[in-house]
Amino acid sequence: MNVSIMLRIYLFRHGETFLNRAGIVQGAGVDASVTLQGFHQAIGVGANFFANNIPPHQNRWSIICSTMTRTRETLLGFCHGAHGVAPDDPGLPPADVAFLPSELFGVPITLDARLKEKAQGARENKKNNITQEVAEAMELELGNPPSSFFKETDSEVASRALEVLEEEIVRRIVAENDPNYTPSSSHSTLLVTHGGVIRVLLRDIFKVGGGPGEERIRVFNSSVSRVDVSIKKRANSEVPGVNTVRVGEDVYEWTATLVGPIGDTSYIPPHLVTERSDW
Repeated sequence: MNVSIMLRIYLFRHGETFLNRAGIVQGAGVDASVTLQGFHQAIGVGANFFANNIPPHQNRWSIICSTMTRTRETLLGFCHGAHGVAPDDPGLPPADVAFLPSELFGVPITLDARLKEKAQGARENKKNNITQEVAEAMELELGNPPSSFFKETDSEVASRALEVLEEEIVRRIVAENDPNYTPSSSHSTLLVTHGGVIRVLLRDIFKVGGGPGEERIRVFNSSVSRVDVSIKKRANSEVPGVNTVRVGEDVYEWTATLVGPIGDTSYIPPHLVTERSDW
C-alpha cells in the first residue's frame, strides 16, 4: 500500500437515559436503560445516518458496540431507523436488547466490553455536581470500603479504547492488502459507546478535542462525532513510533482529523434533541 487509506470513525453516544435526565452520574457501575425519548433519538439517527454517509457494505463497514444496556438499546433503535421504522410507528417493538440483531445490512454487530463507560467510582449514582472527594466521604459514612468504589483513570480508559481502534486499523490494512479484495478509498467503523469514552478518544487519542484543563468536551446523547483516520505505510519499519501499528514486517502510521462538530446532533429529529444531555 503506497498511498494512504481512510478509516472513518463515527463515535455514536447512547441515547438519553433516566439518569441523564436527572443529572446523575452513571459510569460503568450503573447499567441504566434509555428513556423512550432516548430510544426514539436512536431511531431518528438510524433513519438519517445512511442518507448522509456511504451505505454499509460487508467489507467496508464494521459496527462495534459497548456491552452496556444503554448502548445496546441505542444500537437496536439505530437498526430500526436504518430499516425505515419511524419513532411514532404503532408497531414499534420495545427497547429490549433481546431484539438486537447480529448484523445490519450484512455487517456483523460486535459487542465489546472495552467500549463500556469509564468507571466513576463513588460518584456513580450521585448528582453530577458532587465532587469525587465528597462522594467518597459519603460512601465511607455509609460503611462502604474504598475498594467498593473503583475509579478508572483516563489513561486506563484510553488504553482499552486504543486497543479497539488499533484492531480496526489493522483490519483495514489487512483487507486492503488482500489480493481478492476490491480496493476502496475509505472504510467506516461505527462505535456505539459512552460520553466518557468518546471524550478520552477525542482528547487523548485523536488529539482533536482540547487538552487537560480545557473546557469540558460536550458530547450529547445520541450525538455522532466523526474522525477520519489516514493510514500510510512508513518507509522505515525498524522503530515504531506514536500512532503506529505493525502488520507483518511493515509499520503503518496514522493521523486523525475531526470532520464536522464534536457531538453533532443533526442526525436527531429536532424535537427529540434534549437540553443538558451531555452528562
